[in-house]
Amino acid sequence: MAVKLPLFRKKFPLLVTGGLLALQPLASSFVVAAEQYDCSASPTGGWACTPKSSAAAQLPRPQHSATAVSAASGEPAQQGEQPTLVTESGGRGLQSRSADYSHLDWVPREQLTAAQLAEVGPYCEGSYIEPLRPGMSDETPKDEAPLFVSAKASRYEQEREAATLAGDVVLRQASMQVEAEEATLHQAENRGELKGNVRIRDNGMLVVGDRAEIQLDNGEAKVENAEYVIHKGHVRGSALYAKREESAVVRLKDGTYTRCEPGSNAWQLKGKNIKLDPATGFGTATNVTLRVKDIPVFYTPYIYFPIDDRRQSGFLAPGLGSTSDNGFTLSTPYYFNLAPNYDATLYPTYMAKRGLLLEGEFRYLTKGSEGQVGGAYLDDQEDKRKLQSDYEDQRWLYNWQHKGGLDERLLAEVDYTEISDPYYFQDLDSDLENLETPDFLNQRGTLTYRGDSYTARLNAHAYSQTSVVDVTPYERLPQLTLDGRLPFQPGGLNLFYATEYVNFDRDLRSGNFVDEDGNAQPWYDNNVFGLDRANGERVHLEPGISLPMQATWGYLKPSLKYAYTRYDLDLDSIGKAQLGGNFDDSPDRSVPIFGLDSGLYFDRNTQWFGNNYRQTLEPRAFYLYVPEKDQDDIPIFDTGEYSFDYASLWRDNRFSGRDRIGDENKLSLGVTSRWIEDDGFERQRLAIGQAFYFEDRKVTMPDRTGTLRDRNDYQSSVSPYALQYLYRFNRDWRLSSDFNWDPDSHTTRSGSLMFHYQPEDNPNKVVNLGYRYRNDTLRYDQASGAWIYGSDFGTPGSANYIEDYYKIQQHDFSVIWPLVPQWSLIARWQRDYARDRTLEAFGGFEYDSCCWKLRLINRYWIDYDETSLNPDVNEEPDRGIFLQIVLKGLGNVLGGSTETFLDQGIQGYREREDQAF
Repeated sequence: MAVKLPLFRKKFPLLVTGGLLALQPLASSFVVAAEQYDCSASPTGGWACTPKSSAAAQLPRPQHSATAVSAASGEPAQQGEQPTLVTESGGRGLQSRSADYSHLDWVPREQLTAAQLAEVGPYCEGSYIEPLRPGMSDETPKDEAPLFVSAKASRYEQEREAATLAGDVVLRQASMQVEAEEATLHQAENRGELKGNVRIRDNGMLVVGDRAEIQLDNGEAKVENAEYVIHKGHVRGSALYAKREESAVVRLKDGTYTRCEPGSNAWQLKGKNIKLDPATGFGTATNVTLRVKDIPVFYTPYIYFPIDDRRQSGFLAPGLGSTSDNGFTLSTPYYFNLAPNYDATLYPTYMAKRGLLLEGEFRYLTKGSEGQVGGAYLDDQEDKRKLQSDYEDQRWLYNWQHKGGLDERLLAEVDYTEISDPYYFQDLDSDLENLETPDFLNQRGTLTYRGDSYTARLNAHAYSQTSVVDVTPYERLPQLTLDGRLPFQPGGLNLFYATEYVNFDRDLRSGNFVDEDGNAQPWYDNNVFGLDRANGERVHLEPGISLPMQATWGYLKPSLKYAYTRYDLDLDSIGKAQLGGNFDDSPDRSVPIFGLDSGLYFDRNTQWFGNNYRQTLEPRAFYLYVPEKDQDDIPIFDTGEYSFDYASLWRDNRFSGRDRIGDENKLSLGVTSRWIEDDGFERQRLAIGQAFYFEDRKVTMPDRTGTLRDRNDYQSSVSPYALQYLYRFNRDWRLSSDFNWDPDSHTTRSGSLMFHYQPEDNPNKVVNLGYRYRNDTLRYDQASGAWIYGSDFGTPGSANYIEDYYKIQQHDFSVIWPLVPQWSLIARWQRDYARDRTLEAFGGFEYDSCCWKLRLINRYWIDYDETSLNPDVNEEPDRGIFLQIVLKGLGNVLGGSTETFLDQGIQGYREREDQAF
C-alpha cells in the first residue's frame, strides 16, 4: 500500500509566483483566470515557463454527481462541509465523500468494460479503475521532469509572499499528480497548503483527504481525514491523517487496511500506527486488531504485510487447527526474499502432542534451470508407534527437485525425496511445494541428450516407501536408453531403433513385521518366490523398419521390429532353494514383431436435428503377428498387463515394460465416426472395435508356482467388444463413455459413463455424474505373492479373505452449484456397490465475496489403513467437520484447508479456483 507524494523542490514556488507576477502589477491583489504553463529549468538556473494556449490540453478529470450524498446522513454534502473521522475511542469518524464511492475511483460492475470484467472476481460488485490522465505512465526521472500547474483563478499577495490558486487546482510532475479545490503556496517557507477534495495520485495509487500540507523543498506532506486506494491490489483504507516523509514512506495514524469493497467492512485491519514503505512494497503496523463487522476478533502488537505484489521477507498468515492425532496446531510461516531469482520459506509448526516441526524450502530460478530444496525435522513426542517396525521418533524429510538445461541439447532432472520412516505422511502433513506423496517416493536423477535424430538418456531411479503394505520395488541403478531413427530414409522407409541397458536391484525385507500393538507377522517380502527374488541386468535391442504410405483418403503402414533381450541374473539363496537349482542366470529372448496398420477416411455432409454436420467414417484394420516365445525363465522387474480397452486393439504388446512380450496372431477391426460442425466443433464421436485371434495366447504373468495358463480370455477367439463414445451437448456439457462386453461369457468386462458440466464463461457451476465397473483386474497379490486375475483378496476360506475387494463397481456424483449469489452448494457421494459401502461423502456450503470466503463441509470417508499388512474387512470410516475462513489478501485464518480432498474429489474444481479472483 505504498503512497508516493509528488516531490516538490525549492525552486517550485518560482514557477507559480513567477507566472503570477508576469500577469499582474507588483503588490496588486486581484483574481485572474489562470493560464497553464509547461516549465523547466533554464540554462541560467531559473525557470523557463511557456504558456499553453490550447484549451484541449486541459487535464481530464472524473466527473462526480453534484447530488452526491453522505453515506452517513443520506443528504447532499454542502459546500464547505467536510467529512469527519471516528477514532477507536469513539470520536468523530470518516464519512463517505460520495454515495457511489466514485471519489475512490470505484466503478460498478455493470459499467466495466469486457477487459476490466475479466480481471474482476465473479462476486465483486465493481473495481477500482484509475482514470486516464496525462503523464500517468511517464517514467521521466523527477529531477528532469517539468512541473505543470493549472487552476481556474489565481491571486498573489506580495506582502505574505504567498500565491493562492483556486478552482480545479492541478499540480503534476512526471507520473505524480495532486488535485485540490484551493492551494496556497508560501514561498518563504517552501510550504503549500491544499484544501478541499485533495487527491494525490501516483502509479496506480490514490490518496484522498480534506486538506494537506506539503513541504515544497523535500516532498514531505500530511493529509488529514485520509482515504487511500491501491487499484491493482484492490486494497483500500482510511486514517485520521496520512504523513509522507522525505523518503516517500507514508505513516497512517489510526489507519485501516482491507480488501473489501467500499461500504463493506466484513473484515479490516486497524492499527494505531501504520507504516507504508513503497520502496520495499510492505507495510508494518502496531497495536493491530483484526475486526470482523467492526468487532475485534484478534489482536497482535505488530504485523508485517504486503502493500503490492512485490515479494518481501516477513511472516505469512498463520495457521491454526486441531486434530485428534496432533492436538492443537499453530503454524507461523516466514518468507525470505533473498533475491529476485531465489527465495526461501520456513514453516515452523507447533503440535501439542508431537512437538515442534521445523520445515522449510529454498527455491531458485536461473536462466537455464529451476528447482527447490526442502527439508523437515521433528523430535516426535507421540510414541504410540514405538513398538512398530521401522518407526523412528526422530522424524525427518528432505527433498530436491531440479530441472535445468546444461546446454541447448542436454537436460538434467532431479526428483529426490527421502523420509525417516514409512509412516511419515500418514502422521504428518507437509507444506513443501510440488511434493507428491504416492506409494513410493521418487529418488531419481536423469540426464537427457537430444540429438538431431536420436535421444539418449541416463537415469538412476530408486524409491522410498510411504507405507508398509507393498513389496519392496525394484530400483533402476542405472538405466541407459538410446532411441531414434537413422538420418537417411531410402525410398520413404523409416529406419528406427530402441535400445536399453538397466540394472535392477532390491533388498527384500526378512523376518517379521510388528504392528503398534506388538503383534508380529511375516513381511510380505517373505512371500516373494523363486525368480522374483532375483536381481540382475537387462539389455534390450529393438531395431525396426516401416514404410508409411499416406493419402488424403487413407493410409497404409507396414512395420517390422526385432526385439532382443538378454539378462544377467543373480538369485539369492532362498530363491535358489525354492527353484531346486533349476535356474538360468543368463536367459535371453528374441522375438520378431510384425504389424500392418491401415485406415480409410470417408466424409459426407449431413443434417441432424436441423443442424449441418460433416460426418466422417474412418474404418481401421490392424494385423499383428508375434510368435510365441517361452519366457518362463525371465523374472518380472518392471512389467504389468494393460487393462483391456479400445486402445488395446492397436497396441503391439499387451504388457508394459520389457520383461514380457505377448504372443499375438490377431486382426483388430474398428471404425470411428465423427460429427463435426461448420466451425470445427466436434459434436460427437463414436468408436467401436474388436480383435479376432487366430491362435491362443500363451505368454502370461507368472505366479509363485509357475505360469498361469488357465486364463479363459487368452483362449478365446475374439476379444471383448470395445466401445468409446463422446457427445458434447454444447461447449459446457459433455457425456463420455467406454464399454467392453465379453461375447463368450455374455458379461460386461468393464465400462464407465460420465457426465460433466462446467460452462466456459462460468466455471463456478460444476456437475459430475459417473459410474465405473471393472472385474478383470490383473494384480500382484501381496499376501500370496501371486499374480491374480480377479477381484478377491486372500484365499477363499481363510480368515483374511475379502470377496470383491478389488472389484470396481462404483458411482460418483459431485456438484458445485450457486444457489443464490455468493452462496454455493458443494457435495460429493462415491459409493462402492461391490462391498455395499460409501467410500466418501461430503456436503456443505460456500460463501464467497470479493473480500472473504467461508466453507463449512461435513465429510465421511474411508481411510485405508496403510500401517497394517492386511486390509480390514470393514474399515472404520472417518468423519470430520471442516470450517474454513479465508480473508482475501490475508489468507486462511481459521480451520484446515479443504483444497486437497475437493481437488481430488471433484473434477473441474481446480479450473474453478484458477479463474477465481
